[in-house]
Amino acid sequence: MLRDWKREKGLCIVCAEREGNNADHLPPKVLFPETIRTPQTEFFTFPVCQQCNEASNDEDFLFSVMLSFGLNQEAILNNQEPTDPDLLALYRQTYGHFQDPREAARRTRLLQAIVDRHPRTGMPAIDFRRVPLNQTLTKIVKSIYWLYTGGDIIQRYNPGWWILSNVDTTKENFIEKHLKTSHADVHWGDRFIYHYTIGHPEDDIGGFILSSLHFYTRRAVGRGLSWMVIASPNGTSVDGKSLYEWCTSIWGPATIEPKRGNSADKTEDAK
Repeated sequence: MLRDWKREKGLCIVCAEREGNNADHLPPKVLFPETIRTPQTEFFTFPVCQQCNEASNDEDFLFSVMLSFGLNQEAILNNQEPTDPDLLALYRQTYGHFQDPREAARRTRLLQAIVDRHPRTGMPAIDFRRVPLNQTLTKIVKSIYWLYTGGDIIQRYNPGWWILSNVDTTKENFIEKHLKTSHADVHWGDRFIYHYTIGHPEDDIGGFILSSLHFYTRRAVGRGLSWMVIASPNGTSVDGKSLYEWCTSIWGPATIEPKRGNSADKTEDAK
């Protein structure tokens, strides 16, 4: 798909505006340290423009720092290295990022922007609420949609996006109504797992995806860090109501609203 896309000068699947002449990876490589990869580790590649590729680098990096610190809090507070080999790899990768003389100063500035004082200890600590995540999370979902619709670009539908953090994967409702009903899942060992349900263009419900992303859970509920990400177009309707309106009635206001005055490419109602 990627070779054909480049040969035909297809659009960037992130912005759907410029030519997708660069390649990005799923999952972002910075979230999957080199030391735990094997010769059999394969990353999906998907077409992006140079601007979108470069624009997500800093956010991908901060995402990896948040995973490392967020999943290793107990060890860090005890001034110890994590015992879990995957989390230890994340921790050592993060430490190494700040030792690189070419990038250390810039990365330190990025980190300082999300650091505050811990309310209990008064020590410097990352304020997870200030970590920018939307660009990385939506990029991942856009790549999954492109791959599993055979080359449809979700951004052409101008969807609204719902990004829900701190997902409690132990809830029966989440297990029964999402994990057990998702169309499929993609996974890289126990480090990155993705459950999704996609609206396919041939079914007249293109531009919709409901997904969950799970990082370092070891396939156990209540472990690691998880997000729900939903994209829904305003121009696709079911029973006389747009999918965007349906999602708003369920999840409330969108995290990222559709662009005004940018109508969807395909607005046929689902019958």
